[in-house]
Amino acid sequence: MADDKGHKHVANGGCRDINIAVLGAKGVGKSAMIVRFLTGRFIGDYDSQMEAIFSTSTTVDGKHCTVHIMDTATHLSGQEFKEDPVTWADGFLLVFSLTDVKSYRAVQDLVETLRRAREDVRTPILVAANKSDLVHLRAVSLPDTEASCQDQGCLFAEVSASEDPDSVQSAFTTLCRTVRAVNKKREKLSWTLQRPAVAAKLQIRQSLRNLAEKKWRSRTSTF
Repeated sequence: MADDKGHKHVANGGCRDINIAVLGAKGVGKSAMIVRFLTGRFIGDYDSQMEAIFSTSTTVDGKHCTVHIMDTATHLSGQEFKEDPVTWADGFLLVFSLTDVKSYRAVQDLVETLRRAREDVRTPILVAANKSDLVHLRAVSLPDTEASCQDQGCLFAEVSASEDPDSVQSAFTTLCRTVRAVNKKREKLSWTLQRPAVAAKLQIRQSLRNLAEKKWRSRTSTF
């Protein structure tokens, strides 16, 4: 179901809502992948300027979750969205076509842009190589793509929105599972830091650092 409103992270049966932004160049199959995941159907013709947020209920590791998926228009430098996918999303699905080298390079640039903008290497990014069914038109090397994703700290999936619905389902589920795992770690760390004993230790540690730095500055000023 489409919904253009913003979504807050809310508890939902033990699992926070998950926001996924789907980005990539024109014609790579972003909308086709989303529709496959949401409905199981394949539709090959879409409005390339469409921008919408769809919501669906799914199960991740046995926990019921609501997943919000932002379908973005063709990614352009400086493009404005109704909601900024960079700050809105918990995880990113970056799609390129195995038949189009330029779309792959666009995804590589997107990874670097997102890493800089989020300033957190833990932000889950899954790179999806779509159109794996068009073997005779393949223009991007699978080993090179896998190696690049590993270097950039990204998940990777080879999919076919038109011929292999299971591969699309698996890609979205993997990304949602990773987002949930990262969120749990962040929440645990936040809870730990809020404990009085831990906060006191951190305060003492910081005070000792400040004292040591003050003494070091005092010594160097006498040289």
